[in-house]
Amino acid sequence: MALTDTQIDTTELEMLFRMGEERGIAKEEIQKLILFPDQVKFTIPTDTLVKMEYLYDFARMAWANKEIDEYEEITLRKFCIKFGFEAANAQQITEFLIEEAKKGTDKRSLLEIVKQNL
Repeated sequence: MALTDTQIDTTELEMLFRMGEERGIAKEEIQKLILFPDQVKFTIPTDTLVKMEYLYDFARMAWANKEIDEYEEITLRKFCIKFGFEAANAQQITEFLIEEAKKGTDKRSLLEIVKQNL
C-alpha cells in the first residue's frame, strides 16, 4: 500500500515500521520488503476478522500522510476482493475502512464494529 502511489511518504514509512513491530517483523525485514517487493510471498488469511484487521492496516497506511489518492483507494478495493469479499461489497468495505482510519479508530474498536455486523 505504501508503494501504491510510487513514493513512500515519511509518515507512511513510520506507520509501516510501527505495524511491522506490532507483528514482530524486524525493521531490516521491512526494509528488504521495500527494496524487493516482487519477492514478497503473502498468505491471505482465512478468518474474516483477521482479513479486516489486515485491510484496516492497509487503510491506516494509506491515510498515514492524511490524504488518500485514487490509486490507494483502488488498491484497497482490489485487496478486499483478493481477500475473498464480494466485488459488490468491496467499495462499501473500502469506504468504511478509510473513514475509520480518518477517525483514528483503534483496531480493537474496529474489530468490535465488524463482529457486530457479521
